[in-house]
Amino acid sequence: MGLSPIQQYHQRIDAQHITVDNGHYSFADKQQLHDIALEQDLAQLKILGRISDKIEFKKTVLLPKYRPMAEQYLASKQVNQDVIFQYVVVWLFDTEQFDTAIEWALIAITQGQGLPIAKRTWPAFIADEVLIWSEREAEKGNSVEPYFSAVFEKVMNVWRLNEALTAKYYKFAGLQLLRDESGKAVATGIGDIEQLHQAKTLLETAMDIHPKCGAKTQIDKIAMRLRALEKM
Repeated sequence: MGLSPIQQYHQRIDAQHITVDNGHYSFADKQQLHDIALEQDLAQLKILGRISDKIEFKKTVLLPKYRPMAEQYLASKQVNQDVIFQYVVVWLFDTEQFDTAIEWALIAITQGQGLPIAKRTWPAFIADEVLIWSEREAEKGNSVEPYFSAVFEKVMNVWRLNEALTAKYYKFAGLQLLRDESGKAVATGIGDIEQLHQAKTLLETAMDIHPKCGAKTQIDKIAMRLRALEKM
């Protein structure tokens, strides 16, 4: 049986005599080695074909190697454009380690750190990542707290995101009030009139922000449910 992509990576690194021990390299010029190692690791990450392999590589190789360096940067209390810290935050989101990911991402925003992927802002990146995860978990009937609410608060009161993404947050929040135990948003299963009104308000806000957000059908279903309850 052949070596896995990650095992092949370790074999190449051993051959180059690059060693890591708790985030400290054996080379004298640590900064130069950091740059070389990061460049090599990003190249290795890029050639991995499967998303599952990329996530595994980040979880078992990249984060154990670079997270201690990010922690050292934060402990130093210095503020500069630290590329390793930036990548570590992104990888924490990719591996769904949201407690630290969100905390450090908010620090990155405060410090004016760049985002090392594509042409995006930290708020948009955070909101996208948390919403994608929240939608997936909610459909399984799993909790999305405290992460969704923490980011939704920023979306509502702090960040000026584009209309489409902002509307998605309001829509998701509205649908959450309608979900049954299996994760399906079903207005007919809700008997609490106040809860239905709250969901309707959130969905209507989503429509006001971005009319093409796709919330109208659920708004109509809520209205029908409210009429039915009022007749009881």
